[in-house]
Amino acid sequence: MRPNRWVTGAFVLALCSSFLLVAERCLRERLVFSEHPLFADLAEKIPNYQHVWFAWELVGTRPMKYFEWFFSQEQKYPLNGFGEMVLQKNASWQELCRMDTDGDGITNGEELGDPCCRWQAPAGDFQISRNLEYRRWMTSHPSHPTERNKNIHSFPKSCDEEYDVEEYQRIFRNFYFSRLEGTEETPWSVLKLAAFAFMIIQIGFWIAFDGLGDDLFRSVSPMSSGQRVLLVVASFLYMDFTSGVVHLILDYAPTFLPVLGGLAGGFRYHHEDPTAICRISWFAYASHTHLLAIVVLLVLRLGLPSRGLRFFWIWGLVWSHLFQSAHRWTHFPPEQLAWWKRMLQSVLVLTHERHMEHHQDLQKQFTILSGFGDIVLDPLVKVVPAAHYDYWCVFGVCWFFFPHFLDSWLRADGSQRSQRVSVHEKV
Repeated sequence: MRPNRWVTGAFVLALCSSFLLVAERCLRERLVFSEHPLFADLAEKIPNYQHVWFAWELVGTRPMKYFEWFFSQEQKYPLNGFGEMVLQKNASWQELCRMDTDGDGITNGEELGDPCCRWQAPAGDFQISRNLEYRRWMTSHPSHPTERNKNIHSFPKSCDEEYDVEEYQRIFRNFYFSRLEGTEETPWSVLKLAAFAFMIIQIGFWIAFDGLGDDLFRSVSPMSSGQRVLLVVASFLYMDFTSGVVHLILDYAPTFLPVLGGLAGGFRYHHEDPTAICRISWFAYASHTHLLAIVVLLVLRLGLPSRGLRFFWIWGLVWSHLFQSAHRWTHFPPEQLAWWKRMLQSVLVLTHERHMEHHQDLQKQFTILSGFGDIVLDPLVKVVPAAHYDYWCVFGVCWFFFPHFLDSWLRADGSQRSQRVSVHEKV
């Protein structure tokens, strides 16, 4: 059985869109690097270049000016103050580190997480005990004046000694759980409310009239109990890995890209203000997944899936709400969590320790449901770095449609076996 034409069409459209991201990045790099070859390997010359949301704006243009330059053959790539300094100093970090490009009283090294100018490339996995880079969090743009944060920019107190690991952990923990008090009202999104309503209506229709209720709640389903348990577990592992891929893309996609950049900027804000997702309501945060849920439900609606695939994705929607919840829980101090949330963390979902390590390293432990998927994802990121968000978008599209094509293949294989059995019985 071939995949439904609607599913195939959606896959081709999404895949072409992701390849456009690859083409855009390649063209952008070619235009910039042909003018300034020195910028071709800034990640090997400047600390945290790949770990800041303004990576492509670190030496050059702001987002609104980017497209003016991109579509003009006459304009030169506009540099900012730090970019000019990089060219003047031939990207020598030991010189750049001690300078204060924007005159805000904070050195470039303090702004980019290397106050003692010890960073060396390649940095690899983050470990404060290596006494190289000091932090990958709470960085700021060296060309944009920043207000000094005495709780962060004043440490380490001395660069003549090894970094104090315990002091570093104390400062990071204070930053990670800071600004937790109070709540913030978020405006209702008509689009999210419409998505939520569609999700409830569609699932309700399937439960009432199309056998989903039997699959979920009764033993009379055509699927055996063992098959359903297997699908629930497979869905959990699939969504855990999916959460990591989506997280990775949103952590590294440039903010000036249409649509994706806006999503990435909104998501990455919690790296600057980790408890921002705690000060809004659970529904306001969980509803971010509802727009993706609409895509899933539309593909299911148009794709004529098997009961097994539909069951798989319905549980996937459950797990998507759980990974949003688990992610949010890790930004509350453990002592503020209810006992049942701490119990879930101890046996199933993401723990504080794992996610706090991600906020310090930014190159591993991207999954936010359980962390099991990192066993596979972390080694893959070492092969295809997270900075290649465009390649990961291509992979993400293929990964999303993989269950649909697998379902079609299994149904076709099952149909062929049934036909062979039927022919054999007739003979």
